[in-house]
Amino acid sequence: MNKLMVFMVVLVLASIATVAGGGHSTAAPIPQLSTTGNNFGTFGDHSFCRGAVNIGLDAPAGKPGVVRVTARSHGFTGDGPGWRKNPRCRVLFATTYTSGRGLNIQKWVRAGFGPRRGESKTWDVHTGSGVVVFGVTAYSANSPIASPQSYGAGFYLLVP
Repeated sequence: MNKLMVFMVVLVLASIATVAGGGHSTAAPIPQLSTTGNNFGTFGDHSFCRGAVNIGLDAPAGKPGVVRVTARSHGFTGDGPGWRKNPRCRVLFATTYTSGRGLNIQKWVRAGFGPRRGESKTWDVHTGSGVVVFGVTAYSANSPIASPQSYGAGFYLLVP
């Protein structure tokens, strides 16, 4: 009987909170749980170029429902005269998310990294506010077929 009463009180409070809403949303650091880590290795479009990137996520101020993604290079390298001529490795990132807006929505972004550590590419993804399942994976940059090149980074987010 006592457990039933507690359950009913919690149910009523949850219903009131749902109807009343969560209040005004403000941009803040995104609470996140990474399921695969923030770093992953990938390869690029020529001369066996390869390297690793770190994925950082945050919420830009004044933009509720937006996730800002930053892919920061650990440095890329390649082989042969093609790499010496053009030491720039192109990578295609796919950002995939599931939220209140839809299931497995993708945003594709191209980036180029050289041998210098710390080079970055930043882009915004409009996920909507709330709980979001979020992933970033690298795909082949110069193929007509989107073939994944890495396991990528996966996250559970609470987007403001």
